Amino acid sequence: MNFSYNKLFVFALVALLISACGSGGDDDIKIPNTILSEEKFTKLLVDFSLAESAGNLNVKNLPAEKMDSAYAFDPLEENNVTKSQYDSAVSFYSKHPAIYKKIYENVLATLSKMQLRNDSAKVDPVSK
Repeated sequence: MNFSYNKLFVFALVALLISACGSGGDDDIKIPNTILSEEKFTKLLVDFSLAESAGNLNVKNLPAEKMDSAYAFDPLEENNVTKSQYDSAVSFYSKHPAIYKKIYENVLATLSKMQLRNDSAKVDPVSK
């Protein structure tokens, strides 16, 4: 694949920020069956974020030109989503900023919960 997941994630984030300036009133919008559900889109965005973070950490200390093959995360494939389904979801939710904001808040909440679990697992009960 020639597209970068980081670019897709950044595109989604920029689309969200731009669309957040639009008017609300998205509470009554029915999401078409051809568009990823809020739950599936949330999970996909969480996976994109985790993949981007893992690549940015570069725990293997690889040069930039080798990172794509060493960190072979594919959130689209792992979630059985095509690039066109992803693009359609980004386009749809960008036109409905209240829904997109809710999805993004769910992404942040999910990532925060993961961080809390990770942090609490690191706490040494003996040192308290």
